[in-house]
Amino acid sequence: MKADCSISLCAGHGLLRREQFKRLREAGVESYHENIETSRRNFPNICTTHKFEDKLETMRIAKEEGFCVCSGGIIGMGETWEDRLDMALTLAELGIESIPINALMPIPGTPLGHLPGLVPEDILRTVALFRYINPAANIRLAAGRKMLPQNGREAFCGGASATITGNMLTTSGSNIKEDVAMLHELGFNLNE
Repeated sequence: MKADCSISLCAGHGLLRREQFKRLREAGVESYHENIETSRRNFPNICTTHKFEDKLETMRIAKEEGFCVCSGGIIGMGETWEDRLDMALTLAELGIESIPINALMPIPGTPLGHLPGLVPEDILRTVALFRYINPAANIRLAAGRKMLPQNGREAFCGGASATITGNMLTTSGSNIKEDVAMLHELGFNLNE
């Protein structure tokens, strides 16, 4: 893809070893995505197939191999405000450059489908918290934007500096045309 397209490549293949990162680099990949999902304390409540430290080690190796690392998580999975603070601090300690913040959209029948959806104010406070703790990072508004009024307009005034546009894995998202118009109205300089 790198040879045929003039785009920056980002990969997300889970927990990798150093040799695998070297091969990705040789293939022209520049960025690596690996969400920490939640805080260290809450992680065992969310994931049982591997440990929080496994994710941190993967990100450390990716950074050592010269990748721009994108890592964030999901809020609204039963975590506390202390967990959100811990997640923001962990990403700051790792020097993460791109932080997607996803808000859980509970879907009936899934393991977390019984949880209440977040109120817009809590999503906005979380964005502001992450911005304060990670001042140089791109704070990316991701899944859950539909839970915010005007598709998250206030979040861009309160700390979000980027967005993930389009449909998410299990929920619908926004479209590029609407996002570009909104960001222009807010005075953002876009690289279109």
